Amino acid sequence: MEKVYLKYDDVRPCVECDYGFVSKILYMGFLYPYFKGDLSFFGIILALQVSVCLLLCIIFSMPIIVKLLLCVIMIVIINFLFACNYNLLVIEKLLKEGYYPLDYNSSQKLIKKGIYFKLQ
Repeated sequence: MEKVYLKYDDVRPCVECDYGFVSKILYMGFLYPYFKGDLSFFGIILALQVSVCLLLCIIFSMPIIVKLLLCVIMIVIINFLFACNYNLLVIEKLLKEGYYPLDYNSSQKLIKKGIYFKLQ
């Protein structure tokens, strides 16, 4: 997996962020951000999965097997969407907190994805 390096100031050490698809989210789901210590994304993914499953179970009048199958399918879709975007969301959060790319390569990767623009 590619890395992006972000720096806040000269006192704090630079932060090494993964860049790209996170395959572990596919099978770990909301537990991946929990083990990484990111409680905000843990809560977001958990709340999204629970609310979608509850809505599917409450609204539709289908056999329980079909409801469970739909819940599993929706959880897999949610996990896939977060696996594609999780690292970019974390990097964007750090940039909003005041971090900036450490080197030219990190800056170019973020500009290519459209989440960082150099102030000129």
